[in-house]
Amino acid sequence: MAHDYERMLDLAVAVMESRRPGDVWQLVAAELLRRLDGSVLLMKDGDWTPSSGAVGVWLPGAPAPVEPDDATARLIRSGYPFASHYVDHDDRDPRTAAQVAGDRAWSHSETASALRESFGTRHMLGLPLPGHDSAVRGFIVHRDGTDFDARDLFYAARVQPLLAAAAAQHRLLAHRWAEESPAAAGAGHGLTPRETAVLRTLAEGLPATAMARRLGVSVRTVHKHLQNLYRKLETADRLGTVLRAQELGLLSAAPAPAPGTVPRPPGRPGGQCTR
Repeated sequence: MAHDYERMLDLAVAVMESRRPGDVWQLVAAELLRRLDGSVLLMKDGDWTPSSGAVGVWLPGAPAPVEPDDATARLIRSGYPFASHYVDHDDRDPRTAAQVAGDRAWSHSETASALRESFGTRHMLGLPLPGHDSAVRGFIVHRDGTDFDARDLFYAARVQPLLAAAAAQHRLLAHRWAEESPAAAGAGHGLTPRETAVLRTLAEGLPATAMARRLGVSVRTVHKHLQNLYRKLETADRLGTVLRAQELGLLSAAPAPAPGTVPRPPGRPGGQCTR
């Protein structure tokens, strides 16, 4: 366990030194998947209903979460078997799905069958954040092979306070990110803080994959925000959106190009443009 403790300290330092919200969850996801030998990590950071609520799916080595298909997302948001347990009880200890539902009930459940098909995994570990908010937040680790054992549960319990600190750091960074100028101007034009953040990365000329990595979201989510920006700013492409945003004061004016150079339009690093 000494090595685990050292890794937790390293993670704590890295989280506290993070400067972007997306970096926090990327660090946490990588370490939880490594230590718990996970194949998939699900993150719950808000309320879920069967038809709504963000589902973050982290895979080993991935720089950003991916989005599951609608059917899988709906099943995940149903929360079986952890939702009823953690909502109905004060218990916030890490638990396996087999512990909560019973080994036979879990292995024969619709959720277990569907997740085996979607992720190729058989076992789940619920790792809630400490506290008693109305919405239970935390992580669910999936893996195949053998179920999580007592050592895994001991580690999960020890890492919970660190995960709570990481969540607080994420909220702080997200708040700062959202309120940095010119975010206030963006709100005046109907832009959400996340859309304003996407707009800033758009102005840097980043492709969608890099934007997703920077913000800690999926590429699909980035494209959704881009479509919202086009609609709200009444533009049709990335370059037009950046120019329109500069006219409205939503972005600082682009710096003058160096003498003898030709400015590259936003969204075309390396000669490519991703809409």
